[in-house]
Amino acid sequence: MSGAVIERRVIDRPVEFRAAPEGSSSPGILGGYAAVFDQISRDLGGWFEEIAPGAFGAPIEGGALDLKLHTRVIARAEHDSRLLLGTTNAGTLRLFIDDIGLRFEIDLPNTNAGRDVAELAERGDYVFASFAFSALEADYREDADGRFIRTVLRATLHDVAPVADPAYWGASAQMQRAFDLEAARASLSPAPAEPGEREATVRSAAATMTRETHPALVNRPRKRGI
Repeated sequence: MSGAVIERRVIDRPVEFRAAPEGSSSPGILGGYAAVFDQISRDLGGWFEEIAPGAFGAPIEGGALDLKLHTRVIARAEHDSRLLLGTTNAGTLRLFIDDIGLRFEIDLPNTNAGRDVAELAERGDYVFASFAFSALEADYREDADGRFIRTVLRATLHDVAPVADPAYWGASAQMQRAFDLEAARASLSPAPAEPGEREATVRSAAATMTRETHPALVNRPRKRGI
């Protein structure tokens, strides 16, 4: 989607590290969930967010993400292009959709960045995952606690990333919303009536009422001859 704003979100869900297959030059395989469905996010600055199960499209064979809807997706440590870890078009990044959310697997490269990520993940330093996306369709609501929630219904995925410090992304400009918060809030409430508009509406409605429909007369006994 040309010109779409790219947003980034972080989830508090640990990444997993396992050894690469025997004979592979990769320092290991990194996996985890970049996004979780139907889970309310932390406060994003006066609003909250959840990702609908169908936001990234229906899975194809084997539960894989349908890349026809997303083209090329990349994996980068900390969303840094200098720390490239894998891509879908090279087959070094694999993405899946299940009942929990959007899952990823990365064959880490035998590069400085790949070896560093492997070491940090194996030690447990990477305990958060993140994803970058463009929202194509969303819905808005207020819940029983008065929280304003955006539900992402359709989105294009751009990248996934292991991240060490979610506070950085929460404070950065990259985390800012791609919609007008006040306009979205206003859409949930009817606009206030113009002065005199309510009175005119009441008079118009009263003029069309009969004894059978007027709430003040419908149960009142008729007088003889009326």
